[in-house]
Amino acid sequence: MTSANDKALNFLFQIIIAIQLIAVAILYANVQFPDPPPQKISSLTGLPVWMSASSGFTAINETVGLIEYIAAFLTGALAMYCIYIKLHNRQPVSSPVETSPVDGQGSAENIVWTKMLFDTIVTGYIIVTFIALITSVIFEVGKLWSAFGIYHNVLELCLAAALLQNGTFNYIMGLITTVVYSISAVAITSQLDWYWDATFFKFQGLILDFLLPVLFIRVATQTHRQRQNESQPLLGGSFVNSSSLAPHSQLVCLVVAATVHLIGNLSNVLGNNQTIPSIIFVSSYFIAFPMYTIYVHQAVKSRTKYVLPDTTFYNFVLLVLWATSASAITILISFYI
Repeated sequence: MTSANDKALNFLFQIIIAIQLIAVAILYANVQFPDPPPQKISSLTGLPVWMSASSGFTAINETVGLIEYIAAFLTGALAMYCIYIKLHNRQPVSSPVETSPVDGQGSAENIVWTKMLFDTIVTGYIIVTFIALITSVIFEVGKLWSAFGIYHNVLELCLAAALLQNGTFNYIMGLITTVVYSISAVAITSQLDWYWDATFFKFQGLILDFLLPVLFIRVATQTHRQRQNESQPLLGGSFVNSSSLAPHSQLVCLVVAATVHLIGNLSNVLGNNQTIPSIIFVSSYFIAFPMYTIYVHQAVKSRTKYVLPDTTFYNFVLLVLWATSASAITILISFYI
């Protein structure tokens, strides 16, 4: 029954992707791209930023700015806590928690020096998000800021890659991915004129924002299925019995965090920098990143693991097509609003 359900869901997913691709074609064929509005100039750097020039600065604008400061402070505090708990609970190389076989199966885990634990990637994600927030407050969001903000997207890419590679991410592969993706995205952004530079940056970020909730849901679903069944490849690159699987709450933290962050970014893109959507966007950080921090806290304390679904190359292509077309639809709809 499960296999039949999986085939039905996979077929439905392919239909959804086909519909989305058709929607992209229709929206693009009928959209009328407006002339770019006058661009705001940063009072600090004197450089243009990704915001329309306004005639004045209202109390509501001040409220949005205050929320941004608070969000940056909160994310910084969460990043410090994650670093603290990771260091405080760090196991020596000889510790059986990190180097001995799990439940007597397979060879010893070799994850201390060669691979990053998934909670370490999440910790890095929180840290670079703080950097992106604090630099956006200082420089305002624009071409200059993109050199910092891109690492928020790079760590999202690392999270996605880890979920597709048994929950680990090789240091060398991580470095190559970081360098190639960040340089490419920032280079393209720097060469595009206003309004397209901001549009491209939002587009590439939304692809990852759409992808993460789906990947987390897949892990949650597979873990639930296997909780009482045989061992499967897990986060950490090993095999464990279902009795050591993580509680449902840890997976809920990841799903909720990624979903709320997606909703916030959708509000920001579709709202075109209007006040209420901007407040929703910034406020999403008050939910998403505390949830990620709760996950890190639980993962470090419990060292439990999760079952990963088998992702074939074909399924990987489908996921990327879905996320890319969903991002394109969102961007195109923003031109209709």
